Amino acid sequence: MERLVTLSAPCRQIPRQLRAKSRSGLAALVLWLILLGMARLCHGAPTVSASLSPESFAVDQAATLTITILDGKGDIHPLPEVEGLLFQRRGQSRQHQIINGSLSSSVSTIFQVQATGPGTFTIPPITVSVEGEPLTTAPIRVAVSPAGGAQGPGEGLTPPSADDGTGQMAFLRISPVKAESFTGELLPVEIRAYFRSGLRASLNSHPRINGDGFLLTLAGGEPRQTEEDVDGVGYTVLTWPGTLSAIKEGRQSLRVAVEPTLLIPMAGNGRRSRSGAGDPFFGMDPMADFFNQQPMQEKKIQLISPETTVTVLPLPAQGRPDDFSGAVGRFTFEVKAHPTDVGPGDPVTLTMTVQGTGNFDRVQAPPLSTNDAWKSYTPTARLIPGAAPGQGAKIFEQAIIAKDPATRAIPSLAFSFFDPDKKQYQTLRSAPIPLRVSGAEAAAVTAAAAAAAGRGENGGTGSSGGGKKPGPSPAGDGGSGEGVVPAAPGPDLAPLHRSPGSLHREMTPLLSRTGFQALVLAAVLLLSTAAILKFLARRRDGDPRRCRRQAMARLLARRLVEIHTALAQGDTRAFLALSRQAMQEQLGALWQMEAGAITLADLRHRLPADATLVALFGTAETNAYGGCQLNSWELAEYAKKLEAELRRLA
Repeated sequence: MERLVTLSAPCRQIPRQLRAKSRSGLAALVLWLILLGMARLCHGAPTVSASLSPESFAVDQAATLTITILDGKGDIHPLPEVEGLLFQRRGQSRQHQIINGSLSSSVSTIFQVQATGPGTFTIPPITVSVEGEPLTTAPIRVAVSPAGGAQGPGEGLTPPSADDGTGQMAFLRISPVKAESFTGELLPVEIRAYFRSGLRASLNSHPRINGDGFLLTLAGGEPRQTEEDVDGVGYTVLTWPGTLSAIKEGRQSLRVAVEPTLLIPMAGNGRRSRSGAGDPFFGMDPMADFFNQQPMQEKKIQLISPETTVTVLPLPAQGRPDDFSGAVGRFTFEVKAHPTDVGPGDPVTLTMTVQGTGNFDRVQAPPLSTNDAWKSYTPTARLIPGAAPGQGAKIFEQAIIAKDPATRAIPSLAFSFFDPDKKQYQTLRSAPIPLRVSGAEAAAVTAAAAAAAGRGENGGTGSSGGGKKPGPSPAGDGGSGEGVVPAAPGPDLAPLHRSPGSLHREMTPLLSRTGFQALVLAAVLLLSTAAILKFLARRRDGDPRRCRRQAMARLLARRLVEIHTALAQGDTRAFLALSRQAMQEQLGALWQMEAGAITLADLRHRLPADATLVALFGTAETNAYGGCQLNSWELAEYAKKLEAELRRLA
């Protein structure tokens, strides 16, 4: 503070030593301005150049194309189309320097180059408009080798081989399966993808079968993630449980493949930890500067499991039941009926449950053994999955009606399947279910009486005296009553009216009544008002900008709940993954892009270099797969900045 006070005093009070320093500083400033002016005068003519690094790479790798404008400003024309090469813009950088009194500035635009197949290609001259004058670059020759071929500088990962892969960066294994199986038999299987600890990767697809001899069914949801040591090396393991089902007979080859994308730090950038010295994939400091992220390079690879051979046997023809529908496994069978006390013509719901382990897609509802006595409808089916792949229960519900009122039981039902462990067919039978049809006895007596009456009328003979036909005895007759037939109940008909009832002189039509007209008018007004309101609401809801804002707000609210849940649980990995997804969703809706395709390079290209979102996205992309653990204070600060930026976008 004393120096500040002294400097604000009159010049005559400044000491000589301080005055001399002021003169030297002023001289240095004047000299700098002179040099800067000379540098501007020495500014060279603008030039344009293009370089490719490396000029030779494999199909599963990528190269970097850099177009540099020296001492000028310009626009790059659309890149020429080269068959077999793909170009993707990755960002832009600026540089200023003074060499021997000459000021030079350069603007470099970076593109990622990938090939669709091996071969030799030529990138033709690229046109750049610099201060209104078109300038062109020299052509570049590119050599692309097959996958797993020669690598360029700074790339140290080759696609993993199909062997066990111990010590590799990444490899794939499949749990052992039976050497012999039957067609349609479900084989439990576990597929495990191993990634070296610290390696950041993302999956492009679920595991798939290489070949056409098997069907692979995976359990729903994301793979289970664990940590495992293989020969002293730590790996992050992704596990998919599922089942295999053979569809072709004979000796079949079994291999499983999965395609991940690795995030590789570009050589010469970022900070390394001591344990990862010299290794381009590991050793990244997960607590690097929050706003100074290390550039990453994406590399797509394919992991293939070791080959396994399985002998697939056909189902035996001997002893195959007639009702066999193709079910293979181990099952139990249960049948229930409800209700069991019904009236004539009432339906009964038959519930058939097949439970166990096997190919439930081939399990069919058992048919009734005596179809002539029953009227049945098409059954409905629903599958309830079990705890493990291949396990569950399939429930069939079928409505049936007894045609004969005298039916006393639902017959036994049979379900047949093939047991691969016993290597023979099994047939399970249910017990008959008792059934009571109420009113069946009265209906039977009525039918018998009607039949007897018909016989009396047609088979009776007249008397020898008067020729009268026999008939029922009158009431009070002391006869035995033989031949008396109770009358069958007729339909319930309304009786005839003997009196005309009350009469009216005139009847006013409903349309002429004042109350009805008022009601119709009120209904028309209400409908008109509702139609107008619905039209206005639909017009308001049809505004694309309003719809987009509402959708972004709803999605952001749901995603923030998930982010705060992960924050409360201290789950750094889930927190960063959800944060990155939330930024992709909001920016994708704003830029009208696919959310999953947004990368850090897109943010750097579209947003200012010092934008907070660029730093937040970079931290999430760099650390999401690194297995790092941020402390609670860092997580809270990150969440606070993230929510503020995302709410500003929404």
